[in-house]
Amino acid sequence: MNLKSIQNTLSGKGDKNLGELIKGGLFAFGYRMVTMVVSYGLVILISKKLGKEGIGVWNLCIATLNIWVMIGCFGFNTSIVRFVSQYRAKNWHATIRTLYRVIIRYSSLGGIALGSILFFSSEFLADHYFKDPAMNVPMKITGFIVPLVVISTINVEFIRGMKRIQISEFFRTLVLQATALIGTLVLSYYSLAAEDPLIAYACGAFLALAGTTLFIHKYLKNAARSGDRPTEPEPLFSFKSHLMISLPMIMTSFIQLLNGRVDILMLGYFSDTGVAGVFGMAFKLSIITNFVIGAMKAIAMPKISELFWSDKKDELKKVVHFSTLFIFAFAFPVSLLLMIFPEFILSLIDEEFIEGASVLRIFALMQLINAGSGMVAVFLNMSGNQKFFTKIVSVTTSMNIVLNLILIPIYGMEGAAFATLLSTVTWNIVGVRFIYKKYKISTFFNPLSIFKMLKKS
Repeated sequence: MNLKSIQNTLSGKGDKNLGELIKGGLFAFGYRMVTMVVSYGLVILISKKLGKEGIGVWNLCIATLNIWVMIGCFGFNTSIVRFVSQYRAKNWHATIRTLYRVIIRYSSLGGIALGSILFFSSEFLADHYFKDPAMNVPMKITGFIVPLVVISTINVEFIRGMKRIQISEFFRTLVLQATALIGTLVLSYYSLAAEDPLIAYACGAFLALAGTTLFIHKYLKNAARSGDRPTEPEPLFSFKSHLMISLPMIMTSFIQLLNGRVDILMLGYFSDTGVAGVFGMAFKLSIITNFVIGAMKAIAMPKISELFWSDKKDELKKVVHFSTLFIFAFAFPVSLLLMIFPEFILSLIDEEFIEGASVLRIFALMQLINAGSGMVAVFLNMSGNQKFFTKIVSVTTSMNIVLNLILIPIYGMEGAAFATLLSTVTWNIVGVRFIYKKYKISTFFNPLSIFKMLKKS
């Protein structure tokens, strides 16, 4: 092993898959970096203008929105990446077109139904769950946003399955966050209310929906005219078979999302919007490493699906190992800083957020372990093990809810953070062990495996 071999490995020279992973990952990394800056700018702006109560309203509404959107997507936001990447490799353009139209039809109906439920139940939720009448209008706006984000989410994942990472990352969050930031900034010059950032976010959701829809329709039209012949005969499209594959994924995605949001929603019930605001800010700072994980996930997801179903195990193993190395190399120093200097980092936003220092330490540790575990969720979903993964996250989310019920009344937001830490670490460990036992592929960060990979390069 020498310097040149290391450079070749890291640059992807001589390895098409690593080359695609690095090139696509860098594009996604750039977009995620910009999105992160915009996203944190938005959160800090809301915190400065509306205080911890204002950011608490924002966090509770966004947490609710994410859960509603995940249900409305019916799991197709995950499965469509796998299907599109598989079908494109075989030039099954007619099947892709049918797949998209059917999925959009059902997801749109689901998004509208769920958004309507949230819109008309907002007053009940505000009075009886959050015990804060001020949550009524923000929740109504959140209900209006739900169908817009459901459709744009399906569109973004469809574009990712096409391996158009630059386009998918642009519309995934950058358009949403940038529009919300600009809109909130403009409104802050007048009289900023708690619901105003959500109104700006709704405008961003509409732009993302319009942009992705136009892009996909143009792609489908060009694909139909391309004249590329299928490499294998196209089977008759079966929505039932696609739904059977997608349902475990919706359960997994929903439970995973619930696992990450149940703490703040339960804090909103047991405490007030101020505590939820401090807790949400600590969590937001801890996931600074997620823009790297998300960037690598965006390109690795279709690549892992392609290599697994093509039975290219050695190439698959190399992609998995490199992804873990890339993620952990960034997560380690950032998480370390968050664990050592949480008070100072929180004070940069506002002194009232310093009370969340212990929560930030717990979440930073959780994110480090999450990064070190690699792409457990991606690998299991893309390799046909979505049912097993659903079982893992179902058990750990149930554990998280029980722990929150026990720990929040005693330890407050620190108890909520600890509950989430335990459940997240548990499903990562179980997933890593399952993948290694079944496929002899380790997703966990292991320096020795990296050295072996470099030697072969």
